Amino acid sequence: MEREVVEDFLNLPGIAGVALIDRRSRPYFCGVDSTLNFQQKEALAQGLRQVVETTPEGFESFEFQFAQNQVFIYKLPEGVILLVLTTLDLVYSNYAEALHELKTELIADTATAIATFRLLAGSLTLSNQAYWQDAPTPSPSPIRVPFKSQPTVPKTTPIPEATSQVTLKELLEALNQLSLYTTQYLGKAVITNYWKSTRPDVEWLQSFEISRTAELTFTRSTALTQTVTPEQLASIQSWVAAFISRCIKVIRDFPALVEKSLKPEYKQLLLP
Repeated sequence: MEREVVEDFLNLPGIAGVALIDRRSRPYFCGVDSTLNFQQKEALAQGLRQVVETTPEGFESFEFQFAQNQVFIYKLPEGVILLVLTTLDLVYSNYAEALHELKTELIADTATAIATFRLLAGSLTLSNQAYWQDAPTPSPSPIRVPFKSQPTVPKTTPIPEATSQVTLKELLEALNQLSLYTTQYLGKAVITNYWKSTRPDVEWLQSFEISRTAELTFTRSTALTQTVTPEQLASIQSWVAAFISRCIKVIRDFPALVEKSLKPEYKQLLLP
């Protein structure tokens, strides 16, 4: 691995930090670990592995926004994961070129990628190392640490009689607001996969389609004005509960974020 390639990448304006993770050695953090203790680093690495392992085949990278920073995650051969934190100063054309060179160097010898990168990067200092600190404006928790044991999602409760007047159109609006909000954190491709993988085996739910942009639609558009039955609404709520449980693996305070973001009428429909 060429020292100049590592140095040029880390000194690129807009790079706040880098993390390298595999299954053979301890994860290496450069510029993003000033407020992370050992346990938090290990939990973060485990969570990233879980996210990458559940992404669809052929899906090699994804990104999401966190506070004022953009987070990029890349899947490399032999289970190596590259995470890059960037700021608003990033010039994407320069970043893309430097990233290509860095990935080429890492792929050339994945067996020793972390050890070599640690050796070369150890003497470098990054200028933007405040990523994990609280943002100046209200935002989600600064560190999203996955846990092995996920909080229990409330079980579906009996549906009140008033919900029989809910139309399919209203239900889709609520689902898509939840989906759109979640893509801000995990990206459209990941959320699309989460919706599909958590859908209960209920015949009526198979009529919902999830596009590549994480938008939910119903296959029979003429039925949008129809009201849903209490049983159908219960199945939707079970789906949403499973979806939220899946998101908790990456964003531990996700239920609280959903509670704050959804309109009151949507919460009444989706969160029993």
